[in-house]
Amino acid sequence: MNHPKFSFARAIAEFAVIVLGVLVALGFESWRDDVADQALEFEYLQRLKSEFDADSSRINSAIEARTIQQSHIDRALTVLKDSDANSDEDLLAVFMASRSVWSRQIGGTFEELFGTGRLGLVGNVDLRIRLVQFYSWINVAIVDAPGLQDRMAYRDIVRGEIDPDVQEAIRACGGEQARILALPDMNMVAECDFDGGNGDATAILERIRLNPGSLPALRRWAAAFTALEARLEESHVKINEMNDLIAKEIAKP
Repeated sequence: MNHPKFSFARAIAEFAVIVLGVLVALGFESWRDDVADQALEFEYLQRLKSEFDADSSRINSAIEARTIQQSHIDRALTVLKDSDANSDEDLLAVFMASRSVWSRQIGGTFEELFGTGRLGLVGNVDLRIRLVQFYSWINVAIVDAPGLQDRMAYRDIVRGEIDPDVQEAIRACGGEQARILALPDMNMVAECDFDGGNGDATAILERIRLNPGSLPALRRWAAAFTALEARLEESHVKINEMNDLIAKEIAKP
């Protein structure tokens, strides 16, 4: 008569063992997932840190190069109004004024985190919020800055009138770093020893002057460039602040 009681007790014990085993397995799985998430978070933070380091260097170079570009813009304004200004140096200024010291290469790690729904891997909620705020701001301040569009009209006119081989000769002075979005000061050269040759500079500059949109477009870009300068400084401050926050998060035990 005691046998059923014994079987029932044994069944309860076996069930308890099974439940305990499942809980332990689930707990281990959860622990393993947490470890994997922490490792992935650390990897993303390191990538963000690396990109902020690069962005800081880029913006700092842009700040240093802006005086060179301002001088090119100022000279180009004079050249387009003076039919006697036809030297290779004048052509250099007109071409270089069409370029930009602004870096449009902002790291893609945040875009990946946001786009894949992995932003929650950043465990520090305050840092997560700051990242969202920063990238929302930087897209308006630099990547989609309205003033940069004022450059495009002038750039299209100038590059449409300057022969491709002459453009390549000018680019060779500093390297066409804009193609790989490298540091702006590498392509914003102050001087360039190139040979326009056979009156090319005179003919090219005359064509640009005859384009009725060239001078108005340059004036708009010159005004926009002056107005946008302050954003370079502000961008540099914000980038360095974010860099420090991420560095502190990485350094946590």
